[in-house]
Amino acid sequence: MRVLVACKRGNIAKRDRFGHCLCDDCKKYRYEKQMANPSRLTRIRIWRQKNKDKVCEYSKKWINNNKEKRRQIEISWRIKNPKKVKEMNARGGKKWASNNKGKRNAIDMRRKAALIQRTPLWADLEKIESFYVEAEKLTKETGIKYEVDHIIPLQGKTISGLHVHNNLQILTRSENRSKKNNVKQIIWENFVY
Repeated sequence: MRVLVACKRGNIAKRDRFGHCLCDDCKKYRYEKQMANPSRLTRIRIWRQKNKDKVCEYSKKWINNNKEKRRQIEISWRIKNPKKVKEMNARGGKKWASNNKGKRNAIDMRRKAALIQRTPLWADLEKIESFYVEAEKLTKETGIKYEVDHIIPLQGKTISGLHVHNNLQILTRSENRSKKNNVKQIIWENFVY
């Protein structure tokens, strides 16, 4: 059990991890002392607030000159903060879709057309439907969003696959989004229509 001791100003209050008293009088004293003789960091913070244009210009110049380094910093931050990244992506995706309804509709319609064009007459529609049912079931059971993915993408740049059950797999949404249309990951020997 901690014993509360009176501070120099005669108040009894908790102390922070450095042993500083947290009473209002002590906080006020430390603040006034800091403002009278600000530390280097405080001076930098004040200068940055007064010169926002210069700071912004310098940042843009640095980013343009150090694109690869900036990319590495961004990647490491994303790895360390997956929850924040998920929230940002959710907000960004919704915002983009609401601001670009025409583009969003065009993307959706292009996808639907590709599904129709890439579904051969001999495709087993019941097996295809079972993938979508299973993905929905997994989403409800686990709370993690699952999607049906085409192993060989329907709209690939160099090759396009078919909308058949042999070309489908169930992945989490994050796995599917990170995969993109990377056909190099496919093991051709094991894949047979």
